[in-house]
Amino acid sequence: MINQSRAHLANAGEGYLQHFRFATTFGLLAMAAGVSALIHAVIPGICTSTASRIVRHLGQLADDRSKIDAIENEAIEARAFVLMLILATAVVAPLWILDAPTAVRAVYTLLAYALPATLLIANPELTTVESTA
Repeated sequence: MINQSRAHLANAGEGYLQHFRFATTFGLLAMAAGVSALIHAVIPGICTSTASRIVRHLGQLADDRSKIDAIENEAIEARAFVLMLILATAVVAPLWILDAPTAVRAVYTLLAYALPATLLIANPELTTVESTA
């Protein structure tokens, strides 16, 4: 596996940290596109162009990795939203797995998902200030 990783990094022309940054950015943006599309499916007035915008960013990033700085800057809220969802899930999952009392699970779940929900309510397209100006 180590030799395969070295070969892959050499083929990509990147060091480990460069590749880690690219792969995590790409993965978080892909997740953001998927989650925003699902949210839009349930509530059509939210995330009306988010998934398609992020998919365009993914295409640009796949074509030219040197655009990573610009794409990261244009997708800060989308990446933050997905990270908040991941963290919220990590916080509440043990409560559900370990069968904590229902009231505790409900309160912690509501509290954990309140921050990503607030971001989505405040910015329903998950756009940065710079991309809307």
